Amino acid sequence: MTTYAYPITLYEYTFNELEMFLKELCEEWEKEGHLVYDPVTRRPVGTFATILEIMKEAKQSAPTNEESFTQILSFTLTDYLFIPLQNLLKEKCQMYKDKTGNDPFNSITGEPQFSFATMLEATRLAIKSASLNSWSSFGDNEPVIKLWSPKRT
Repeated sequence: MTTYAYPITLYEYTFNELEMFLKELCEEWEKEGHLVYDPVTRRPVGTFATILEIMKEAKQSAPTNEESFTQILSFTLTDYLFIPLQNLLKEKCQMYKDKTGNDPFNSITGEPQFSFATMLEATRLAIKSASLNSWSSFGDNEPVIKLWSPKRT
């Protein structure tokens, strides 16, 4: 099996909005009785809780730039986390279109006109810059996992 790494880059205000949305989603699921965090360790168990943890680490390790008014934050997801996030954002964009009658993307320029459309556009760009993360094969009936890294010159 092959996995890919998808680097997602967002402006800080969009990053914060995605973070807040995922927190609300996780809280809603916990209220419904779904296991999102391990009750003992409070480590994430659910997909979106795991993405939140990755985003939290990215925010803490992001360099600060006092000269710029807007900070750009990046985090990387594997396909197991990336695909559910992309599907969720597609769903939110469709809900926006159904509710308002407006396309979340400008019909002429294709530019996002809605916060979730901006997030979805970031996932589309991440697909273009995805890189091979790892692959596995079986040898003597045992899985063999190999990590890939670019050759350094």
